[in-house]
Amino acid sequence: MSPTRRDLLAGAALLAARPAFAQSPSAISVRVDRDFEVLDPAFRSGLQDGNIVRAITQRLVSTGYNGFGPQFDAAAGIEMASPTEIEFTLKPGQKFTDGYGDMTADDVKFSYERFINGQDGRESPYKGEWANLKEVKVTGPLTGTIVLERPRAGLLTIALGDVAGSILSRRAVTERGREHNTRPVGSGAMMVTSFEKQRQVVLRRNPDYAGTASGYEQVTVRYVPDPRTAELGLRGADLDFAALPPQVAESLRKVPGLVVIDQPGIANVWLGINVEKPPFNDIRVRQAIALALDPDQMVLAGYNGRAPRAHALIMPQVVGYWAAAPVAKRDVAAAKKLMADAGHASGFKARITVQSQPVYQTMALVARAQLAEIGITLEIDAQDAGSFFSSGKGDAGKNLELFMIRFNGKLDPNFLAQWFTTAQIGTWNWQRWSDPAFDALLDEGSAELDDTKRAALFIQAQQRMADSAAFVWLTYDVSVFVHRATLKPALLPTGIDWALDRFAPA
Repeated sequence: MSPTRRDLLAGAALLAARPAFAQSPSAISVRVDRDFEVLDPAFRSGLQDGNIVRAITQRLVSTGYNGFGPQFDAAAGIEMASPTEIEFTLKPGQKFTDGYGDMTADDVKFSYERFINGQDGRESPYKGEWANLKEVKVTGPLTGTIVLERPRAGLLTIALGDVAGSILSRRAVTERGREHNTRPVGSGAMMVTSFEKQRQVVLRRNPDYAGTASGYEQVTVRYVPDPRTAELGLRGADLDFAALPPQVAESLRKVPGLVVIDQPGIANVWLGINVEKPPFNDIRVRQAIALALDPDQMVLAGYNGRAPRAHALIMPQVVGYWAAAPVAKRDVAAAKKLMADAGHASGFKARITVQSQPVYQTMALVARAQLAEIGITLEIDAQDAGSFFSSGKGDAGKNLELFMIRFNGKLDPNFLAQWFTTAQIGTWNWQRWSDPAFDALLDEGSAELDDTKRAALFIQAQQRMADSAAFVWLTYDVSVFVHRATLKPALLPTGIDWALDRFAPA
């Protein structure tokens, strides 16, 4: 139940640092709970990288925040010439940092097409965000046409207006190569001035940005894996904003000068099973595990009753919510029979891999006690975030058995479902589950513009996930943010996505 040594060291570094700018009205410190890896929109490792990318790059349009709708960013104008052609014109004189010159339509072409074509032999794990993109035609120095193979549902929400729509300098990415991952070049309101693994990324106001200036001269985004350390940082002078687990944030609700925001979750938390690894390649074993577990008790223990229970992939706010999804009920007798039918009446040993955070370790302890009743002796392998998020990738993923994981979501069913396709095996599909019919439903759903028809496709997709018995859905999580009353955060509609460049004094 305790943080790992690495977590403690990272927390100690935060408390020891106490930077001189912490009390300055021109600078703030923001906490993230996962380390930074790749500040590249097409190859980012997760939410923490994406929030940095969003602050340092421009998009043709920017997604709204704090209730404001989308607005032009790099684009002077956009026109839907047809359902599969979007013509755009860039504002003139938008400059990339570090002397990389003006933004051109060729930079837009390069930035978008690398999602579907990859780069240097690497395929983007976020290829699905630009599903149906055929090419970007450059028609002039500042003009071009985005050409789709067929219409794309969620184009603004997932691609154009979000991290996948970030425009990079072709020359900077080409010249810097992998170094661009930690020394990125952008044209947005802020720029990266320091990247320190296991510690922080420092953003400063970009003096050449022609749009609305960032709310603060400097934003330091700190990696603080232990939520209790983050709580201390908020009570002191080290942190100004943090997302925290509900049980940790509770103690801060009455602290003078702090504001606590509660928001419905837009994330998936589930227990996954590797369908290729014996004995879990037998569906009867997977079904037995599902029947032996009580997700309600797991979520109650892990979240202190603050998070809602999930029964399928898609949450109520998103097209494709499966209101009639079957509600799993614990049935130990039926689980034992399935174990016996599969030849495991005497049980076996198994391993569950989780992050070394209290919420996951607590739920894993509940799962261990429940699975023991059907003869499964469960070992809990708690890992720090860096090791955990590598454990399911490549050949290492073949050795996973059970695992518990959280994926951040967006308000689009294709985004939520894309991680479970056959193409994602070895990347984010840690279940190693392959279903061509599921893949086809997602492909069809990406082009369906009628919400009713699209919802039906994704309900079918979720039914196939349920039939696999590879997923035990736990919760959609709950987002709790704590910030100083002197600060107004800029939260995008998901809550978990932030516009760091739009954080401002209250």
